[in-house]
Amino acid sequence: MDTQKHIDEQALLDYFSGTLSPVQKQEVEAWIQETEENRKIARDIEYIYFATDTINTIKSIDSTKALKEVKVRFSKKENNKRSFILQLQRIAAILVIPLLISTLYYATKEEPVEFIEIRTNPGMVATVNLPDGSKVWLNSRSYLKHPQKFTGDTRNVEMEGEAYFSVQKDKSKKFIVNTPFNLKAEVLGTEFNMEAYKESNKVVTTLISGSVRLSFQNKNNTEETMIMKPNDEISYNSKTRGVSLSKPYLPTLTAWKDGLVIFRNTPFEDALNVLSKRFNVEFIVKNDLLYENSFTGPFDGQHLHLILEHFRLSSGIHYKFVDPETGTDKISEKTIVELY
Repeated sequence: MDTQKHIDEQALLDYFSGTLSPVQKQEVEAWIQETEENRKIARDIEYIYFATDTINTIKSIDSTKALKEVKVRFSKKENNKRSFILQLQRIAAILVIPLLISTLYYATKEEPVEFIEIRTNPGMVATVNLPDGSKVWLNSRSYLKHPQKFTGDTRNVEMEGEAYFSVQKDKSKKFIVNTPFNLKAEVLGTEFNMEAYKESNKVVTTLISGSVRLSFQNKNNTEETMIMKPNDEISYNSKTRGVSLSKPYLPTLTAWKDGLVIFRNTPFEDALNVLSKRFNVEFIVKNDLLYENSFTGPFDGQHLHLILEHFRLSSGIHYKFVDPETGTDKISEKTIVELY
């Protein structure tokens, strides 16, 4: 390994995974210390290794099953409310992992209702199995809340961020997704993607199969409904209460759940949005002319700097990793990239 040359990506991944020999480890460390650019590349690879390792760990988490398994450890019956609360605190402590799972209890006249909350960290993707057999993929910085057991004639969940739903058919119980905005989706059995980040003031629903009924407050402050067909994408602006319909290329919008990045004549701004969520990165665009570009290509398991290299080679877009000005936790902070 020649420290005068660019250390390849695999060597850096092996370094952070601890599989290099002592000699190789010293060579990589010497290369990292040579220049500021080398340190930036190493930091990016370290984040990628951390994110990939975490995704592999949490990808198959079944939130309901996880809670049940933990509760077995505390199976002794408690005789008062105080000990019951202490039990929940112990459970929450065990489940503090990059995919944060917590429980909420609501007391009713009949019996307590238990809700499970799932949150994904920036740059993380997780899979959640719901009590009815439905499956949900949560994208970066997303939130899902569902009851431990669906009762009554509806299956209600709450989401914020981005999620892909594969809903189990049950004609007797509608599946309802509630968002932070005045919009909800009602389905019986279908697959669809929904994006509802609070900071965007928008809900974007993309139907893959089946049908979805959207209910929202329109410009006249009355409830309006729309029935979606497969390949429909409906964007709802919570501020203007306007709605737009388009027919997107579905793999570009849903590839994230499989750990992929797929572009097809994807505008520059949309591509940056995809990469921002996938790699927890903040892009600083120094040249507005870059927004005239669009990109096509699949990136199976590719890392951020390799996708940026594709940008450079195909469109002459240059990039530079920038050290954040504040923050000491280099794992949790956003990667900052300038584009010019």
